Amino acid sequence: VMTPRQIGTQQSGNVVAEVPGTDRDAGLVVIGGHLDSWDLGTGAIDDGAGVAITTAAAKAILDTAKKPRRTIRLVWWGAEEVGAFGGADYFKRHRAHPHAFVAESDSGADRIWRFDLKLPTGAEALAERLAKAMVPFGIPKGKDAPHGGADVALFVDAGVPVIDLQQDSSRYFDYHHTPDDTLDKIDPVQLQQNADVWSVMLNLVANAPEDLMAGPVK
Repeated sequence: VMTPRQIGTQQSGNVVAEVPGTDRDAGLVVIGGHLDSWDLGTGAIDDGAGVAITTAAAKAILDTAKKPRRTIRLVWWGAEEVGAFGGADYFKRHRAHPHAFVAESDSGADRIWRFDLKLPTGAEALAERLAKAMVPFGIPKGKDAPHGGADVALFVDAGVPVIDLQQDSSRYFDYHHTPDDTLDKIDPVQLQQNADVWSVMLNLVANAPEDLMAGPVK
């Protein structure tokens, strides 16, 4: 039984924070998740977990003594469930900024088991470093084209590099958009694995010496 009501156009918002980098010309690394949830549940899996995972990864870098090369922009997008309006608005406002990379966490909190990536020509060494860094986690490189997620899809379509950290979604559709999407469904061990993997990936991308700029975003 669904309970939403049509109440007309309302105002939402995005929350944006940054971990400052040292090289403005190297481009922005944008990560995050979406704030809103379906009306029946509290949205722990969809997408409180994604917000927490990406925030933890950004904070891990912020807490180190060394600034990253690229500025990391953490975005908590609003109004994803009703049409990805937060992501579209961010793209409209900020697409002229030099975006070097985007990634989103929006598939729950169960373990990451594979990664797919799209990097520009000349960044092959970064792809190799990423693959090597994932070995201790037992995470292989996949062959599928990454999509990024609803909130960053416009940047991916415009050619910005992206990595999908693929999560085990075997439980995801049992809970998301239902009254059972609550915090007790989050496995803390798997949640920690996500945060650790994201931290490793983010550190490598944010500090990569390779040129990741895919040209102006259209």
